[in-house]
Amino acid sequence: MRDVYTKDKRIKVGFDLKGNLTKQLENSEEKPSIHIRPTKLPRTLEAELEKLKLKVGMGFEVNLKWLPGTVKYKNGKQLLEEVVGNTVFIYVEDLTEATYLLAHGFSEWLLNKHTKKYRLLINKLIELFEDLQYEEKEIFMDVMTKLLTEVDK
Repeated sequence: MRDVYTKDKRIKVGFDLKGNLTKQLENSEEKPSIHIRPTKLPRTLEAELEKLKLKVGMGFEVNLKWLPGTVKYKNGKQLLEEVVGNTVFIYVEDLTEATYLLAHGFSEWLLNKHTKKYRLLINKLIELFEDLQYEEKEIFMDVMTKLLTEVDK
């Protein structure tokens, strides 16, 4: 069992002998165990996602959508999986490949979370540079316009 902290309580999270995810509330007197039953996802994919979350101790907000047979393209290439926000979408039908792609997508989510601040900073710098460049271009255009109109006189 591993401790997971929310805003107001501590929860112990782990797996029982059957591979089911269990949660145990630490602030409760009875300490009930709650089993999460997957509705649409295969138990192995959902359990694998929960194992990944427990291994790294974060990413508990990540969700999984398995859409086998869905065909999606990005930049002319067919996507096998993609990460959109906090959701990993997997489009392959083979469960073994889907499990591998889940780990790939979860890793991508972790990387995106880590690099988000850098991307925001870089985008702000680009925006500032474009504003400065526009002002310089306008000054240059005013000078060129004056030169061209003076030549005609």
